[in-house]
Amino acid sequence: MRLGGLGLFHREVLVLAALAAAAVVGLFLLAPIHQDPEYHHFADQRTILGLPNFWNVVSNAPFLLVALWGLYALANRAGFSERWERHAYVIVLTGLALVAFGSGYYHFRPGNATLFWDRLPMTSVFMALLSITLGERVDPRTGRLLLAPLLVLGVASLLYWKATGDLRFYVLVQFYPMLALPLMLAWLPARYTARGEFGR
Repeated sequence: MRLGGLGLFHREVLVLAALAAAAVVGLFLLAPIHQDPEYHHFADQRTILGLPNFWNVVSNAPFLLVALWGLYALANRAGFSERWERHAYVIVLTGLALVAFGSGYYHFRPGNATLFWDRLPMTSVFMALLSITLGERVDPRTGRLLLAPLLVLGVASLLYWKATGDLRFYVLVQFYPMLALPLMLAWLPARYTARGEFGR
């Protein structure tokens, strides 16, 4: 039986929904979480070629390379059954490319102000990937309908942190997908049959 036309008919999906509800409730039960200043102290603080924290900065370059390769591969692929899925993958890969710049900027000049630009593209990757996986493993319409709200939620969690110093909403945005994505991949069948690709 399908509930509300969104394909919420699997027991496993109901468990995921219950986990999301529990995470939101738990969020309000927690005291505000503030950024630990020690977070900004990284192992490599050497200046090489005039670049502070050299290896922390340049180690972000692979994000850009992987993203460009992914965008190239995506441009040559026509196998999506839903148009929105291609757009969602573009968001994931563009966000991944921007991680290289945002994270590189943060590691060049560590602090809460630059950390915002590190985390902003990461939230777009988390949220778009969650939407894609919901669309593939639960129901295409579910993924499509949730793509924009999830992206807005991700950005809002960072704006809330910037305005209040409280990381609780960002913690939810970052860690719930880390829990939900592996569970969906393990529990729920995929709509696509290709092998050797993420989520397929």
